[in-house]
Amino acid sequence: MAHWLDGIALVDGHHHFWDLDRFPYRWLAPNASPARFGDKASISKNYLPKDLLAAFGKVPLTACVHVQANCGADDPVDETRWLQSLCEETGWPSAIVAEVDLCHAQAQEQITRHLEHHSLRGIRTPVAWDDAGRWRVASKPDVLRDPVFRHNLAVLEANDLCLECVVVPAQLNEVAELALEHPALKIVINHFGTLEPDIPDNLAQWQQGIAALAATPNVAIKLSGLWTVDRGWDAEVLKPHVLHLLSSIGAARLLYGSNLPVESVNCPVDRQLEQLERVFSGLPRDVIDAVFSQTARRIYRL
Repeated sequence: MAHWLDGIALVDGHHHFWDLDRFPYRWLAPNASPARFGDKASISKNYLPKDLLAAFGKVPLTACVHVQANCGADDPVDETRWLQSLCEETGWPSAIVAEVDLCHAQAQEQITRHLEHHSLRGIRTPVAWDDAGRWRVASKPDVLRDPVFRHNLAVLEANDLCLECVVVPAQLNEVAELALEHPALKIVINHFGTLEPDIPDNLAQWQQGIAALAATPNVAIKLSGLWTVDRGWDAEVLKPHVLHLLSSIGAARLLYGSNLPVESVNCPVDRQLEQLERVFSGLPRDVIDAVFSQTARRIYRL
């Protein structure tokens, strides 16, 4: 039976690997704080290239993008070094988005050392901060306007590295402001902008932010981490928001990511693709090709 993605050179634009014998991954430890996405027990074990490929089963992956996994290393470059060795041994991952806190005094030095690894394509930095205290990834509010943060963006621009970040909907206007002031910088918003439509004012803030981003061609958004929208990725819930995003910014600025293994707590990849088939049903083939392949290929130079 033909699969709806047949003929698409599928790219997973956002996933994680981990080796619990190599790094501490304190957030996965039994005594760690509970995760908002659900019970971490099922993912508190090694997750390596063979596991990612097995998760996709008969749907062939052609490339994948590893995003830093909060491994807990004293030196975040150690994770990149390990991932590069995995790539050389197995062919996976195809690209690496590494960890750097761009407000840190040593940020430029860390980026320089990350750049010693030829699969490096981007830097993810802690940005998310909401007034309610539900999302507090950054060390302080307003990091996108921080002078040290802004100064360090020059290193990303000079080396064609994308800036990756998790933000809450109320921060999307700040991302748009940043993008307009740094038009040469590629910016990738993770996890659909963490839309939570059941939270009061959240959808309105998200829609206002997406409207602001329409004028920033250097910003892309990941169709990933959709547990915040609906834990089971129900197509009827997702579809109006995905179509709104497509009509606002276009398929060339939207890319699919499985967020494995985290997302498997709520929605394994076979269900993700099953529900997304319903979401994208009837849309042009070039739209599907962009979201599931070409946008990621362009941004990450695959």
